[in-house]
Amino acid sequence: MNHLFAFRRVRTWFFVLAVLLQVAASPALAKEEVASSSPLALSIEKLLADLKNDENSKGMYAGIAVYDLTDKKYVYKHNAQRNFIPASNMKLFTTIAGLDKLGPDYQWKTEVFVSGKVNNGGILQGDLILKGYGDPSLKPADLQQMAKAIKDLGIKRINGNLLLDDSYFDETRLGTSWMWDDEPYGYSAQVSGLAVNKNFTTLTAIPGKTVNDAPVLTMNPATTYITVTNQLKTTAGKESNVLVERPRGKNEIIVSGTIGVQAAPYDEDVTMEDPAFYVGDLWKAQLLKQGIALHPKTEVKKTVLQSGIPLYTHLSKPLGEITVELNKDSDNFYAEMLVKTLGVTQKGEGSFEAGSEAVADVMKRAGIESGFRQVDGSGLSRFNMITPEQMIETLIFLQEQEYRTELEKSLPIAGVDGTLKNRMKGTSAEKNLFAKTGSLSGVNTMSGYVTAKNGHKLAFSILINGIYKSKYARELQDRIGILLTTYPDIAAPEGFSPPEKKTYPLSALIDPILDTPEAAAGVTAGIMIKSLDSIDDPVLYERDADTLLTPASNLKLLTTATALNQLGSDYVFKTEVYGDAPITSTGIQQGNLYVKGYGDPTLHTENALKVQEGVSIEKIAGWLKQQGITRINGNLVMDDSTFDQQRLGLGWAWDDESYYYNPTIGALALNRGTVMIEFKPANAAGEPVDINVLPKTAYVQVINEAKTVQKGEENTFAILRDRGTNTIRLSGNLSLDHEGDYERVPVEEPARYVGTVLKETLEQQGIAFAPKSEVMIQPVPPAAVKWTQFESLPLKEIVQYLNKRSDNYYAEMLLKTLGAAKKGKGSAAIGAEVVQETVASLGGSTTFDMMDGSGLTRYNLISARQIAYVLEGMTKESTFAAYDDSLPIAGIDGTLKNRLKDTPAANNLHAKTGSMTGVNTLSGYITTKGGEKLIVSIMFNGYVEDEELFTKMQDQIVAILSSYE
Repeated sequence: MNHLFAFRRVRTWFFVLAVLLQVAASPALAKEEVASSSPLALSIEKLLADLKNDENSKGMYAGIAVYDLTDKKYVYKHNAQRNFIPASNMKLFTTIAGLDKLGPDYQWKTEVFVSGKVNNGGILQGDLILKGYGDPSLKPADLQQMAKAIKDLGIKRINGNLLLDDSYFDETRLGTSWMWDDEPYGYSAQVSGLAVNKNFTTLTAIPGKTVNDAPVLTMNPATTYITVTNQLKTTAGKESNVLVERPRGKNEIIVSGTIGVQAAPYDEDVTMEDPAFYVGDLWKAQLLKQGIALHPKTEVKKTVLQSGIPLYTHLSKPLGEITVELNKDSDNFYAEMLVKTLGVTQKGEGSFEAGSEAVADVMKRAGIESGFRQVDGSGLSRFNMITPEQMIETLIFLQEQEYRTELEKSLPIAGVDGTLKNRMKGTSAEKNLFAKTGSLSGVNTMSGYVTAKNGHKLAFSILINGIYKSKYARELQDRIGILLTTYPDIAAPEGFSPPEKKTYPLSALIDPILDTPEAAAGVTAGIMIKSLDSIDDPVLYERDADTLLTPASNLKLLTTATALNQLGSDYVFKTEVYGDAPITSTGIQQGNLYVKGYGDPTLHTENALKVQEGVSIEKIAGWLKQQGITRINGNLVMDDSTFDQQRLGLGWAWDDESYYYNPTIGALALNRGTVMIEFKPANAAGEPVDINVLPKTAYVQVINEAKTVQKGEENTFAILRDRGTNTIRLSGNLSLDHEGDYERVPVEEPARYVGTVLKETLEQQGIAFAPKSEVMIQPVPPAAVKWTQFESLPLKEIVQYLNKRSDNYYAEMLLKTLGAAKKGKGSAAIGAEVVQETVASLGGSTTFDMMDGSGLTRYNLISARQIAYVLEGMTKESTFAAYDDSLPIAGIDGTLKNRLKDTPAANNLHAKTGSMTGVNTLSGYITTKGGEKLIVSIMFNGYVEDEELFTKMQDQIVAILSSYE
């Protein structure tokens, strides 16, 4: 398949945005040598060494830089040129750029316009228009003030519409790679040019007066724009377990779980889609409260105002004041609104991309020409990458700027306020250290300033990734922060010497590959190479083998190993068919037809979507026809209750939802959760692009707005699915000389997809349904009669397709099957428990994070050593042959088909690949020239460009192993 789409993740704009070279800092500072034997260095090195001795902290890796602003020199560095996910430390880049480009006195405006005239009676014969300019701080009270101002200007009635203009920003409302499961919550609110109350409302749940009374749910501010479904129960006691969900793409909040009758009220900030209409809803309410009447047909709509003189203008607080709230409270919404404001004011476009370019311009003046990646303003995206040295450069730059005071007073103060209020209390860092913190799952950061004992001002940056237990990272930061307050009066730790770098039999061959400037800049490598034949000294090479890294599809090694061990190589998935009664001889069935799924990943239609033999919709329909059935007078009921209802893996990115590798998961699903869109240019320019949808089904609506253009013109063709729906939109241009291609697009509610296609297929084969028959989703009732069951291929064949093709859908179906089959609950979380238990049985450590089965989520963290344990353990299992046969073979098949050809590794290396933005992994088995069998696991994280370089490095290492004697 030719991935021509310009918006593909690995080709998106940020790869050319200030990241063209791997340069971590300006030459003068980057080359500066720092004494590694100073008491400060030894003290920090001991803290780091102690963490490596604890199973719960050994996987985390830190980048640390400390710079003496008085003496103008570094006093400590550790991995200071490596790239790290910065979390909210990204806000320092954003706010410094904001103050630099806009100034501390900058104010956002929100304007009110009228179209039409106001007559002597105060009646507006036209529309009232509210236009936003990105004010992040607009509150309901401001809307009240504005409504009162409109009333004071003499308007008593509006006979037109209430129009909203949020066009100051683009329509991309979420940052690159933000996670779908964060969306319901206030810290991940959508960004819009017209916003109020940070684009969330606070939902409060109050327990009922007695047990079983319905809890009371309220929203503040109250709004009709969001509907609330109350499934919450009042229970005895003080404990609560409240779950707040918002289905993707919808403005419905579902509240479930329990709240104790004696429990305190439960609060949650909840978000909404297209928040400008939320503003409109509150604006309308304020106008009515002021006694301004609205025509019965008045609507709230969007517009783009071309010109006009505002009737009223509201101004925000100055940026300097807003920056205080932004950094003290680590407010994501403020940061995103600021970065888009930078985009529109500096680059003429209110987008994340343009705003990041504006930030990069300021960073260049700070001496950071390139080597970092910024895709949002807040740090919520895990695509952001910076080094500790780059942060120090920024903090040094700040000291020379007029707005230094405004920025510094916005930083949390240890033991006093903001996100440091409860940290370092009662120590020498209290009221001394001021810094920006940052935290995501697996990430913890702190960068700022502290005054040393000798009065020198120190700038520091502590960026930590790969965290299994977050308390260890916070404790390390606090201890370093306190230590810096005593500088330079620090005593070296007694009896401590930094651990010497170990050498291995392959060090002389592999170290030069990893230590080249191009390879070493920014990247963290976790590598484990171990002999399966040697008993005395099996480790041939390792580097940072315990560091917890994002594995990408290497995680499938754990999923498939567990599936083979726990279910067996010959395990088959079943799909059952039931009726309300036995099959009749008349051909007319009264009652429902039921189909129950058990997670068969191979269920398919007989067309280009078929990738393996097994159960097809046509096979099921054919069997029913063979039974003589001609009519079903009930409903077609799909039972997908074997799995839970969570359709996407935790941490999957919202902007991946249109792509085949991000499928929806259910116990009864079809065609790997997708439909296929085949496309090619029409016969002549100007005509719509020719498309063909497989299977031919009414389950999806395809809107084709794509056009054929002349040969040689730019291809901008794109396929996207409206979120939370089965509406697929084709847009852009496809040139006449394009060969044509296809895309698989995920669909919502996979069981309903199965039911719809099955019903359509049955009708095509002459089996009729009653006029009011529907496709329904519910469990098979106990009284139903089982008619037959269909079985998949054996698991060993399914696993082979999974690993060779690196199929995410197959992996997720297997993970939930493990949970269902072994523990009675078909969820990813329970499936991951089974995996961890299996890893332990194979001799491996379980101090890793696994959140899905495929490796698509960036929540996953695992070390090269832990993967190696699984690979080694599997060689001792009866299922090893099936496991080994499932892996891609270098130069032969799967994802290694085009790698390592014409090398000794061809038809030798059996390994799983893995690749995501900034991640490249390879783990498997290889035999040396001397006949020695090895395990190899190579994991690269943190590069900001040139993935090909790291693929080549993997191949170089593997080639060395295959030639080793």
